[in-house]
Amino acid sequence: MHKVFENSGWLLIDKLSKLFPGIIVLAMMARHLGPEQFGIWNYALALTTIAGSFALLGMDKIAVKELLGAKSNPSAIVAILIFMRIGAGIISMAVSIAFVVLSKPHQPIYLYCTIFTALTIVLQSFDVFDYFYQAQNDVKKVIIPKVVVFLIFCVIKLLIVFTNGTLSDFLWVTLAEGVVTYTVIIDNYRRRYASGWWPNLDYRLGKYLLAQGWPLLFSNLVVVLFVKIDLLLLDMLGTASQLGEYVVAARISELWYAIPVILATAILPDLINKRKTDMAAYWRGVEKCMRLSFWVSFTISLLVMLLANVIIPFLYGKQYVAASAILMIHVWASVPVFLCSMFTQYLVIEGSYKITLYGNIMGLIINVGLNMVLIRPYGGIGAAIATVIAYSAVYLSLVAFDKSGKGWLFTRKMLNPLLAYEDVKQAWHSLKFFALNYFSVTPENS
Repeated sequence: MHKVFENSGWLLIDKLSKLFPGIIVLAMMARHLGPEQFGIWNYALALTTIAGSFALLGMDKIAVKELLGAKSNPSAIVAILIFMRIGAGIISMAVSIAFVVLSKPHQPIYLYCTIFTALTIVLQSFDVFDYFYQAQNDVKKVIIPKVVVFLIFCVIKLLIVFTNGTLSDFLWVTLAEGVVTYTVIIDNYRRRYASGWWPNLDYRLGKYLLAQGWPLLFSNLVVVLFVKIDLLLLDMLGTASQLGEYVVAARISELWYAIPVILATAILPDLINKRKTDMAAYWRGVEKCMRLSFWVSFTISLLVMLLANVIIPFLYGKQYVAASAILMIHVWASVPVFLCSMFTQYLVIEGSYKITLYGNIMGLIINVGLNMVLIRPYGGIGAAIATVIAYSAVYLSLVAFDKSGKGWLFTRKMLNPLLAYEDVKQAWHSLKFFALNYFSVTPENS
């Protein structure tokens, strides 16, 4: 439990350190660029994120599981994963650029933004080191350099705003941030594992990992499609300005998505180990995580909805005031997002990868259909409605496709506020016990 809280703590530090400076810098950049240029940049980000989901190769969860079970040479897994992801990243980058050349031939600003954002797909191949350190319960090795570099470049971006910089300046600085971040992480790993940090590539191992991860590969692609497809459709069926307004609302709504990611990432190794030793404790753990996810997300959504008319004008100014109504609706997607994130961890542990794929396909179909109907008359508000319904459909599909019936059991029990209250009390006491022992210096724990 100590390691779970320690890793959760470092992951929380990572997200919080990026949350508050990030939202300020984003707001300043959005104000400076205006809804149209900010919308075009985010169109490029959405397009390359969709293409980049292929470059993950479905390994974002499989890798941790495989590294936990690696008995001899985990560096071999790291090496082949990086090699495969770089190759897939180059292909994804080419696809993104080709799409913009064909779809927007007389709008060079779209192509310029896409080239820069597509380069980050290749750089993100080195996120494989994140999986390695997660399996080692030592995530601070990647979080510390990421946070430090992020904060330094936040200052640089603010300087660009104050010196009246251009969109091109922001693109160059964002690319430089990625290069510096991964250079530091690679160097740290090389220093620690100098004897064999880049072993001979094991292509058989790569083939095995691809065979294990292909359902999650397509599942990730489908997830990213229905998360980002509304941005592309808003640009196609609406305007770049409407896209800019939608993005600022969605960014605030999606800030909270870090919470289930932190919890899911931190508890995955612990749940895997519990399933091997104590099934009763394993079921209780999954049930509690689902229940906490529901009530935390419900509370967040309610508070943000009530404060939306204050948050948007304060952060982004009057030119983005239309985003307030979008935020009131979009934030309710947090509830199914929290639940899907936690339930997907359960499905991964159980080896039910295809269920995740089927559920996300259902969500994508619903999301695209609703966006096609709702964007023209309602703009960003229509896209927000489609997002909430689509995410809800994904969660219900995951539960329905789970033949064990555990999903329905978890869903019924998570609605019980009394059980949730007991969970919160237990989590608080565990966290307090951890904090007292972790931060107190005694001969036993120094």
